[in-house]
Amino acid sequence: MKLYTLKLPECEEIHHTLQTLERNVIILTEQEALATIQKQNHNQMLFILPLYYSKESIYLLKIIELIDKYEIPVLFVYKRTKRMKEPYALPKKTIYETIQIPADLIEVKLKLKSLQNICIQLYAAKVKEQELESIRNRIRADLTLAKHIQQLVLPPPISETDIEIQGIFQPSSEISGDLFFWMHIDEREYGLIMIDVSGKGVYAALISMAIRSLMPGLIKRVKDPFKITKELHEHMGRLFQKLDEETYKSTYFTAFIAYINTKERQFQYVNSGHPPAIIYCPHTENTHILATNSIPIGLNPHLDIEKHSFYYEPSSRFIVYTDGLIESPNHPNILRFDTLEKEFKEKTHQDTSTLLHEMLVSRMRHSEINDDICLIAGTLY
Repeated sequence: MKLYTLKLPECEEIHHTLQTLERNVIILTEQEALATIQKQNHNQMLFILPLYYSKESIYLLKIIELIDKYEIPVLFVYKRTKRMKEPYALPKKTIYETIQIPADLIEVKLKLKSLQNICIQLYAAKVKEQELESIRNRIRADLTLAKHIQQLVLPPPISETDIEIQGIFQPSSEISGDLFFWMHIDEREYGLIMIDVSGKGVYAALISMAIRSLMPGLIKRVKDPFKITKELHEHMGRLFQKLDEETYKSTYFTAFIAYINTKERQFQYVNSGHPPAIIYCPHTENTHILATNSIPIGLNPHLDIEKHSFYYEPSSRFIVYTDGLIESPNHPNILRFDTLEKEFKEKTHQDTSTLLHEMLVSRMRHSEINDDICLIAGTLY
């Protein structure tokens, strides 16, 4: 660490003391000091300055200002007088010590050593913080990429003469454990899945993406909500069987799995611990509440699965969603299902894109969102 001082009478005596200690000191004019502070590595600097100076000492005031800005340590020197006054200005951020002159050699040595040790610790902390910030930036970049990938694997809207499906994906953080998928399986046959993995963040997102990789092949090959649920449950068991019991118990997801035959106007589904989906026909005002009929997938080694089937009326509108749309963070046990059902029925005259947007905005107005939200809506012609 380099020592700097000024060509001022107050600093001369301490300079001679440091020479006795065989410490090299760089003596600068006030203008040179300003230039040096702006050009040199601040982590290797320590200044020795007078503690008392007047308001008219423009250069010295500027030096103190820069020293405080760059957090350069200072050893202030002063002579004791009968009428000691408070210094005009002291640094607010940087560390400093004071020493009375004439100074004792041991005291000077200890003061400098103390400042140097503190500086080394502060420098190490800054380096560590820079390293942590670099790690945080890499994590943020990775999460942004992961979010982009999650967006890419969402299915495109379906708009056919027999069915229309659109969705909204609204993660509470960069990445989400909620996910949906649908596909055209065969002529006038469609499959739809929405899942909500327990927990949040990377852990939940990894599980949801693992399940997402199975969805296209599973829907096309199996074509049955009951069998799809069964295979997903078995897959979860194989995937996480080596986890400890506590972690295994918390590794599960709710799911709404549906198979739609638009030729027969038949709707088959399994609801595994998921919020109730709604199908509503505006013309007849008939409503189907597709409530839970099974426990979440992976929650228990033994899963009792119930499949339900019914025939819908032409031009029925439907909505499927995750619990982020109806849960209140201030009152976790209070759900907004009744309000949601009423709002949905009132908005069924809107096109699907507008309906989705309005439902999400309504949730945002209700309270702060601290959970992922997936929302699917559409029309069954």
